[in-house]
Amino acid sequence: MATFADLDDFFDDGLELPVAGKTYRVPPPSAETGLYCQRLAEAGQAAAKGDQAPDADLDDARELDLYRRVLGPVYDELIADGVSWTRIKHVGITAFMWVIGNEQAAQAYWERGPEGVAPAATRAARSTT
Repeated sequence: MATFADLDDFFDDGLELPVAGKTYRVPPPSAETGLYCQRLAEAGQAAAKGDQAPDADLDDARELDLYRRVLGPVYDELIADGVSWTRIKHVGITAFMWVIGNEQAAQAYWERGPEGVAPAATRAARSTT
């Protein structure tokens, strides 16, 4: 019979995101939050296909709830540090991508920037105008 190493010896289930020189560590989501995010992602996919998916609609309150859920205590830390709402949204959506996908999906979103364009490409475009 195989002997497995303790999961805590090698499994890091947090996500570290640097913002303005500070690294925030997003804790792993609870099972409830993970399932909520999966349902939300599935509803979004259904809506994109033209199916009726009322769970895909995020009003302001549901959007805030999503960020609080996926960021946990990091949400309050970002607020206390005076991080702008647009950056908090970017951190929150990155964490959401991590929860429904993996670290690579989160990194891909993180590096595209809020406009869906890589930051280096955005800076290069601005410097030529």
